[in-house]
Parts: sequence; structure tokens; C-alpha cells
Amino acid sequence: MASRWRQREAGRPSSWRQSLLFNSLLMLLPIMAARIIAMAYTSDIATDPMGLQARTETRQEIEEKFRSIGAEEGQDRARWSSRVEVTLQERDFSAARGYLLAAPLMMNRQDSQAVLAAAEAEEVGTEDQRLARAALLFLPDTVRASYQRAIAPPQIALTDSVEVEAEPEPTEAPNQETEIQEVSTEAAPERPSTPEPFSGQKTFFLLGDQSDLVRQSQRWLIGEPVNSLQLRLRALGLAKQFEGTESGQSFVDAASVLLAAQRADRLNQRFDRYISSRIEDALPETTLRANLSTAFESVLTTDKRAEKVMDAYTAATEVEALNRLSRDMAIIARLAELTSSSGALTLVEQASSPEDMRRALLVTEAGGERSVALARELGPEVLELAQIGVKWTLTLALQVMALMALGMALLWTTLSAFMQAETIRPSRR
Repeated sequence: MASRWRQREAGRPSSWRQSLLFNSLLMLLPIMAARIIAMAYTSDIATDPMGLQARTETRQEIEEKFRSIGAEEGQDRARWSSRVEVTLQERDFSAARGYLLAAPLMMNRQDSQAVLAAAEAEEVGTEDQRLARAALLFLPDTVRASYQRAIAPPQIALTDSVEVEAEPEPTEAPNQETEIQEVSTEAAPERPSTPEPFSGQKTFFLLGDQSDLVRQSQRWLIGEPVNSLQLRLRALGLAKQFEGTESGQSFVDAASVLLAAQRADRLNQRFDRYISSRIEDALPETTLRANLSTAFESVLTTDKRAEKVMDAYTAATEVEALNRLSRDMAIIARLAELTSSSGALTLVEQASSPEDMRRALLVTEAGGERSVALARELGPEVLELAQIGVKWTLTLALQVMALMALGMALLWTTLSAFMQAETIRPSRR
């Protein structure tokens, strides 16, 4: 009996090789999967534009989320108007416009159809503009008046009584009165009854001018409390502004948004560290301090001093690192273009990584200013609505095939081990 057991053990393949192969495949499988996921979902936004399918699926997610946050039957219209009123009180006009655009999704079926019918009756503007003007009609009078005053403040018009009371001049007064009357009569019929919700200035400028940059740079050199990162970001923005290009203007808009977010302490700590490292790489503090010290050595006029300081910033700039920073700033500028500077600020504060910024951009591309309203409702969870598509490349396809091969090899090793295993039964005495 013992000899037959030894013969059976000698004829059976050794199991330690199968164990080694099984454990090796088990370790390689998650590593390969993580590599594929990282390659598929972290591609550069500048070279991998988001497709129509991704925007369509994200738009559907946005609409479903708006429907889910609606109030109970009979209270939906009141809750919707109260949200608009709150955003107006907080002067968050981008979110207010987002709620207007989401009106058909947050109201009951009857009101929703009425809003859509009113939007179809409009003849001027884009689809979102017509929808926003139609939604204004369903707000309470006080809220609608507040919105109209905020978006389009009343202008002082010249009346006939004022013109009569003015002391006429012998030669120019008659012509001026005739010109004023012609302007007033021509402008009156064209003035719309409802202000255009999308006609206001969408971006703000917080970079200052060269003279202010010179003063802040000098204060920083002598050790006064000046935020070095904000100072360098302002300098980079001013340098880009002088280029006069579209990409330079995008950098300026994004820099203003970032400065506002940093001053208000509204950036996620992780994203703040990331963007700070980008600024440090683009404009190293050590090199900049040495260049500025040289620029302030000699006595110069104000204009020459400003030129010398700007040259010091330019000489300390790392071009490749600045290009990497510019790609991040392009996303922020696009958010401001699709919404507003305040809307971009609301979206940026939800992000904690560059991948989150890409998701925020996709949500905004799909929903416009609806994304700002959703960001108020959901916080960072709004980024989960982004349905990012995968751009298939030859490398990605080969890696997926390799992952499938590893899975099949792991399955074959497991089945082989079970087929060769024998159950050892205890001998009966």
C-alpha cells in the first residue's frame, strides 16, 4: 500500500509550480488593471477632447439628478423659486441662471410643459437663453424683479423736462436736443421687456497692474508678509496678458479665478498643493528672488523699474513647466467661459485633483450653468455625474488583451489545480 502511494505521488506533477504561477498571476492582475485604468482615464484634456457620447450621457445624469432633488408634489414650484431667491440674495447669479435652466426638470409635469411652451414661443437667442427667459415668467413678482435688477440695473433716461430746464447754448443746443430725442425714440421700441440673463460680464480681473506688482515684489524681497505664490501667479498672468493672444487671455481669466479662490480659502487642500507645485515649477522662488534683487539694485524711473521687474520674472520662468501650468489654467478658463468667474470658482472648489478638474469640465460642457446649481446642491459629488469616455488607442487595446490573457491563465491554473487534487480519505481499521 505504501509503495503504491509513493508511485502515485511520483507520477503526479509537483504542485509548487502551480502555486508559484497562481500567486504570480494574482499579483500581476491588479497591477495591470490599475495601469490600464490610469491610462484610460487620465489622458490630457488638450489632446483627448471629450466626445459627444460622453457629453450626452453626462447630460442625462444631470437631468436625472435635478429630477431627484425636486420637492414633493404641489411644493416643487415654490421650492424652485425659493432656491432662485436664495442665490440672488447671495449674489450667486451663475447658480441662479442654472436653476432657471433647470426649471422644467424641477417642476411638476404641467408647469414643465408650460415652461417649454413659453421657451418655444421665444424667437431670439439660443436654446438656453430662451429657456431662461421663459422660466423668469414663472417666478414670483418680487423674485423676478430682484433678478431683473441684478442682471440689468435700471438706466437713467433723459426726459423732456430735463432738456427744457437746461440752459440752451446759442449754436449747439438745438442739435443736441434733436440728437437726444432721436436716440430716445429709436431705443425705446427695441428695449426688451425681460432683461437678457446671459448678457452680463462673466469674468473679473484681479491681477492688478505692473506698478502694483513692483510694489508687492519689493515688499516680498525685504521680508514683509506677501503671499509668494499669489505674487508669482499675478506676474505670470500679467506676462501672458502682454502677449495679446487668446491663450494668454485664458490664462489671465483662470489666474483671476485662482487668486479669488486662494484669498477666500475655497480651494481643496490637495488641489491647492497641486496648483502651488505647478506655480513653483513654472517660476522657482530661489531664481526669482535672485533676479529681483538685481532688478532693484539700481535707481531707475517708475516705467524703467516696472520693465526691469517684468524682465526679471520672464527670465526666471521655466517654459516647459509654464506650458504644463497653462494646460491646467485652460480648463479653469473654459469653466469661466461656460459659466462665469464666480461659477468657475464654485466648480473649482469641488476638485481635489487634475482628474476632478477634467470631470468638472465635462459636467460643465454638458450642463452649462446647471452645473453651478448642482454644485451648490451636491458639493464634490457633482463630479461623479461625469461619464468620461475612453479613447481607445493601440497601446490601450494591447494592454486590455494582456489583462484578459492574465485572467485566462489564472483561471486555467485554478482549474488545473482542482482537477489534479485528490481527496485523501482516512483508512478504516
